[in-house]
Amino acid sequence: MKQLRLITIFILITCLEGFAQKKGELYNTISKLDSIFFRAMNECDLKKYESFLAFDYEFYHDKQGLTVSKASEIKSMNLFCGEQRKRQKIKRELIKKSLEIYPIANYGAIENGEHIFHLVIDENISKPISKAKFTNIWRFDNNEWKLARTISYNHVPYGKIQLDDKILKLYEGNYQASDRIVNIKKEGKTLKMTDLINKKEVWSSEMLAETETTFYLNQNNIQIKFMKKEEKVEKLAVYQNGKLIEEIKKIK
Repeated sequence: MKQLRLITIFILITCLEGFAQKKGELYNTISKLDSIFFRAMNECDLKKYESFLAFDYEFYHDKQGLTVSKASEIKSMNLFCGEQRKRQKIKRELIKKSLEIYPIANYGAIENGEHIFHLVIDENISKPISKAKFTNIWRFDNNEWKLARTISYNHVPYGKIQLDDKILKLYEGNYQASDRIVNIKKEGKTLKMTDLINKKEVWSSEMLAETETTFYLNQNNIQIKFMKKEEKVEKLAVYQNGKLIEEIKKIK
């Protein structure tokens, strides 16, 4: 039944394409709701965040699956704002030009758009790590707006710059550290770093491009710099909080 409702939502969006709003009273209202709601998420103001959710709220996420109630969403947000936030502080940024609003007669509105998620390093520095599309279903009931459904999908790694495949493939291969093999592999439009001990994976992370030779991880403040000689990659250097912690030679 829930899958049928989700399909119905997408059909509804398709049917309403010609009615998308980029300005006007409804657009301004939903745009303001988006701003306040996601500011509450960024600041982990869970009381404010919860006040926006309908009693029968549902959240469809392409990576994390289905959240079936308001209570379950708040439980998830408590984790997001607790131990997870200590390890990796994330903030959301709307791509404003992507925002489209579709009215739903006698119900509310559909909000459609794209957003970017940033890894927060400190008060002055943050770095983009992923990009996604979203659809919010807003319901106007008893003279107030409530968020009834969220669909979050097409999550992809997203760095400061996007490098072409030819450059990314230059860095592929194995690098010999003192205690492990570091494997670098192209995945989609970015790189993946994997630590191997006795040929078994013990850790991995996406690497996002900052410059043509410098990458950063989607967790902590770690940078990877590739060193080349005559366009051949010889080694990589690992920096944490700006301090060099190791250099690793490429072996193949």
